[in-house]
Amino acid sequence: MEEQIIGRKSELARLKKAWESGRFEFIVIYGRRRIGKSFLIDAFREGKNGVYFEAVDNGTEVTQLRLMSRSAAEGLYGVENLAYPDFISIFDDIAKKAENERLYFAIDEISYLCESCPEMVGLLQHYIDTIFRNTKLVLILSGSSRRFIEEDILSRESPLYGRRTEEIRLFPFSAKETAEMLPVWGIQDLAIAHTLTGGIPYYLSFIARHESITEAIHDEFFLPGSSLFTEAELFMKGIYRKTSTYGSILAQLASGCNEVSKISGKTGLSTANVSTALSSLASQDIVAKREKVAGRGTGRGWEFTDSYFAFFYHYVQPYYSLIERGRGEAAFRNAMKSLDGFVSEWIETAFREYVLTESGLLIKSIGHIDFPNPLQKRNEEVDLFGETYDGWIIGECKWKNSPVGFDVLNLLEMRRNILVGDENTDYFILSKSGFSDDLAAFASTHTDIHLISGEDIFGR
Repeated sequence: MEEQIIGRKSELARLKKAWESGRFEFIVIYGRRRIGKSFLIDAFREGKNGVYFEAVDNGTEVTQLRLMSRSAAEGLYGVENLAYPDFISIFDDIAKKAENERLYFAIDEISYLCESCPEMVGLLQHYIDTIFRNTKLVLILSGSSRRFIEEDILSRESPLYGRRTEEIRLFPFSAKETAEMLPVWGIQDLAIAHTLTGGIPYYLSFIARHESITEAIHDEFFLPGSSLFTEAELFMKGIYRKTSTYGSILAQLASGCNEVSKISGKTGLSTANVSTALSSLASQDIVAKREKVAGRGTGRGWEFTDSYFAFFYHYVQPYYSLIERGRGEAAFRNAMKSLDGFVSEWIETAFREYVLTESGLLIKSIGHIDFPNPLQKRNEEVDLFGETYDGWIIGECKWKNSPVGFDVLNLLEMRRNILVGDENTDYFILSKSGFSDDLAAFASTHTDIHLISGEDIFGR
């Protein structure tokens, strides 16, 4: 299975190294739903002995105990009919087996278990401190709720604080990993697939089964019952009891209404409820509060950080009833007309990630900002802005069908002067269609000017 994995190679290597240490290991794995946590754990535990238990949402303590009993019986003894009276008995049996044998004990969706059994975190802390630490056990806790993992497992206030030996947070696929998943697709189609799925491996798996991106968008977003048409609602129902509140807020955000007070006025929800809901959505990596970068920019309002949800709430959700009734062709055509603009906006995320990971600079902060331009007397946006340990970085993304020329570099220099004066700055420009000869020649003699192509972003 390891040979078939796309992405997650470094994470799998860390798990393998922990396994080979021979010591007790306590590993925390987390990331949003559909990101591939269970797949990673399955890849790790292949060929190894141990217990894998996936807690169920809304399960009672009795239900969770019965299911964990079954998992322990199968993992430790290869049987199904062994019933444990309590969690303590399961932990004792696992610890006894792990005294002389390398075993894993993986609890997936740990937040569900802790909702059913509030003392579970304290119980795990007791076993780690007094029993598990003297065994050859690899304990893995995995969860989709970033807020729960960071506050109840990893924070200073948690009984488990300071005990984990590895902490793995899974992020969406990079543009290069998306390209690995779609090896025969061209750059533009890769850009569309990457932005419409947000680089989520599970969503990409649906796109990958089609021969063209147009067919994929039509069949996965605009047909009743299709995977990415139903996914947003399923995702929300897996987290929230009252999904309509969150849906109405995301719909307003998609329409360009990005301030709490304005969203409150449009939805009829109180500003307190809107703020709470947005914070909760932020913990799922769907939205984020617009922040300043290194003290620059206005830092006002909220924005989508997940491009799948941004696309869905802008181009699919308004026509949900029509699509559900098999009348989604007009909505599909409308989305396709606006697709280039949507991709041009969201490819900036891949651009910033590329600069962060591939530039070789020691970057302290990176993002995109709005700022007041006193020369033009208007607000402007910088696609890429950040601070390094040696100065600053500034960049522009041009995902269009013509080469980029000196005008873009001149624009960046003007914005640099407004934002940081004449301090040391590196310039980054991404172009889908290459660069003019004079800009390419100039950049070749200036180490602070970095020209990046679509092929660079997708590793082609």
